[in-house]
Amino acid sequence: MEKPQTKHIDLDRSTGTLDPWFVTGFSDAEAAFTFSCSGNGFSLYYSITQREDNKGIIEKIQSYFGGIGNIYYRKETLPTKYSGHTKPSAYYRVNKQGELQSIIEHFDKYPLQGKKEEVYQVWRDMAIAKTKYFLNCNSEEFKLFSEKMSNLNQKSRAFKVHRDNKWLK
Repeated sequence: MEKPQTKHIDLDRSTGTLDPWFVTGFSDAEAAFTFSCSGNGFSLYYSITQREDNKGIIEKIQSYFGGIGNIYYRKETLPTKYSGHTKPSAYYRVNKQGELQSIIEHFDKYPLQGKKEEVYQVWRDMAIAKTKYFLNCNSEEFKLFSEKMSNLNQKSRAFKVHRDNKWLK
């Protein structure tokens, strides 16, 4: 008996690239839209972390976005008083202001479907405002954006798990 052919919805066989909706769905589950402050400036990030043995998907997503961003590899770490055991992982991050436009264009065309859409919209507005108004960490606009994002992140299950750990109290 002949084995039936299965079609993988993640790969467009005609072009050999990832399907855009796969990238959106994977990001809805695994990506982070976040920021960090350093001094007076701030950086925005689109990032995905996966176990090192699953780095192929991160490489495909980087390729889908035209090779922008960087992939970093983290070594295994043993548990400490403040964190658990961490297995080797691959971390994809896009943070250059010009490159973030490609991320925004993708998610505007292929929108997220879950709760992460709310976080994305605040993050997107931050990215646009940063380019347009040269925001910094001390601006009132930045403070409003960061407060909105913090409130949304506090609703997440992951934040609640970390908040319940005694070192974050």
